[in-house]
Amino acid sequence: MRILVVPILKNRWAYYCHSTLPTTSKLTKVVDWTASKWDKFGDADPSSWKGKLFKNGNHFMDRMDYQEWFLKGVPIKEDLENELTKVPVRYPTSIDNSAIQQHLQKALENRLPYHNKYMWYSAYWVPVACTFAIVPLIPNIPLAYNLFRLYSHYKAYKGAQHLQYLTSHNCLDFETSPELDSILSNVELSSSKELILPTAITAPFSSTEPTASQSKPKPNLSPLHEDINGVIDIETLARIGQECKMPGLEMELKRARFQILAKIVNDRAKKNTLGQLPVEWRNELKMEEDEEKKKKID
Repeated sequence: MRILVVPILKNRWAYYCHSTLPTTSKLTKVVDWTASKWDKFGDADPSSWKGKLFKNGNHFMDRMDYQEWFLKGVPIKEDLENELTKVPVRYPTSIDNSAIQQHLQKALENRLPYHNKYMWYSAYWVPVACTFAIVPLIPNIPLAYNLFRLYSHYKAYKGAQHLQYLTSHNCLDFETSPELDSILSNVELSSSKELILPTAITAPFSSTEPTASQSKPKPNLSPLHEDINGVIDIETLARIGQECKMPGLEMELKRARFQILAKIVNDRAKKNTLGQLPVEWRNELKMEEDEEKKKKID
């Protein structure tokens, strides 16, 4: 088992856990068997119900939080034949070691209660989903969905527990990666606040504020799949996936990249700063902070 830390922006990173450790879990073996059956749906005619279900299912999985995918990759402690005593964590020199540890700890503090809560929510809905009467030739999709989410939250929860155990027992071996440094040597990253988003996203928000009768447009997120200045590019992600030789790494990094950027876009849209340049945004925030300080003094 090893963990890779890849910067998407200067202050936003993606984690990936690669594990080939043998497991004694029968549940994991059943899930792996189910996954192989699911993959066969991709061979079906795209216009058939199997093809449509496969397409929509994959679209749904791409919307699942990238941190959940990372935690699901961490093996469950109780399922391992031998307890782990040392897990390498590799990262580029552009990221500070202590910052990674703090970020991981904060993420675990947030994700543990989150996945525990929604694991039980999914479990409560399973009996209800069993009552759905579906044509025999078509699977019970609500039941399949709830079972999938139940397992996904369970796996992420147990992965977070294991990672927290490894962290608290100093089993994580943090070390810079020459391979990542070489790949990222010519990549210039911006911070989330410095990032200048594509005009295709910001243009609709650069006009005057909509009236009460007008609704705010939804941000166009499609350009986020393309290369953006200050963001790690798609080709570099593919190169990391190839040179690190970790199955699924490239796909996970692309998913994390899109979700990180989408959150920045949506956050700016909520604050009505999406149509502003970062410099203007920072100046506006500074003015607001100065006004708050004056109010406190008064």
